[in-house]
Amino acid sequence: MRNHEAGPMNVIVYFRQNGGTAAKDYPVTTHWAEDENGIPAPLFSAFDTGQADTFPPEILSQIEAVNPWLAARRGVVAATFTEIEIGSPRRPAYGAARKAAIHERAVLLVTTSEAVAGQEFSPASQDGVEVITLPAPKLADQLRETASGRTPVVFYLRAGPQGPEADTLLAKQRDGIQKANISDNVLAEFMEQETVGSTERPQLAKALELCRQHKALLFIGTTDAIGDGEEFQPDFTYVSYEVGYRKAYEWPDLIALSACPFPVALHFGKQWVHGNIPLYLANSSGSDFVAASVTSRGSTFLGGELTETTLGNKRLGPVPAGQARLVEAYDVYFEGDFLIEYRIDARLADGTSLTGRAFVKGIPASRWLLVGP
Repeated sequence: MRNHEAGPMNVIVYFRQNGGTAAKDYPVTTHWAEDENGIPAPLFSAFDTGQADTFPPEILSQIEAVNPWLAARRGVVAATFTEIEIGSPRRPAYGAARKAAIHERAVLLVTTSEAVAGQEFSPASQDGVEVITLPAPKLADQLRETASGRTPVVFYLRAGPQGPEADTLLAKQRDGIQKANISDNVLAEFMEQETVGSTERPQLAKALELCRQHKALLFIGTTDAIGDGEEFQPDFTYVSYEVGYRKAYEWPDLIALSACPFPVALHFGKQWVHGNIPLYLANSSGSDFVAASVTSRGSTFLGGELTETTLGNKRLGPVPAGQARLVEAYDVYFEGDFLIEYRIDARLADGTSLTGRAFVKGIPASRWLLVGP
């Protein structure tokens, strides 16, 4: 299977337009290229600004911010929605965009959080939909330069009391930032020592000042609560930022089963992270699996020729009865186009073995897949 971090992401784009003008469709083009196997693959989408003089000014500003973001993140636009802002708290277009994001298993991109018709809007990710809100349109040039690796960036990490847990959290912050950052111009790294009950953040003040001076993008290691402290909620608006790591993005290695319909099954989880969902091996057989392994291979026909993925092989630890163990990240955009055969081998405590197979193309409607003989 391919590197999941490198692939394109499906995106639903949500524009916000002043109520004085009528909504319209804005043309978008998806760029394609052949991969190492000569198979056409989407690179990213971009909105066409050839008729920009007909666009409302706030929409043009949003498109100028969206296009470099799509290029930098390899975003492929699945659908667009435009909210006509009239000062009402109702947002029918946003509701439709959320439903589309669920249906398309896509990231929902809100093009601006700035006030439109007197209202700001910055929704949070929830109910399995990852929502990303772009910084103000005035930062479009900065994002465009970031995509080419020229924009200066600053790293801001948060540390708790010394110990193994603190070291692990710092490693996760650095790893998350490295995955998100595409600029080679790192100005500095600041580390804040979190103190329970204190709101003072001297290292953050230094990081923000450096960002302000150099128009740099700030990478925050995490906004999660550390130790007994509270969640960090950035309240500044003059510096754009991205968050490297959130605990909510982690998938547990073992989960308790609830209403598993088969003795042995594969379970497709709902926690969506950048185009991937967790795939679990579920054991509802009544006997513990001392060890298990899962092999997989996908196949499809492209241009009349059979195309196969490389053989995947994952050795798992014990899978207790009534629980499920994480197998891998299932890439919805890539693997969903292939008919994938999974072979499961498990060893029970009494020394007997269990072998089964399952076939799938896309995510089953029930999210459960029978592993049979």
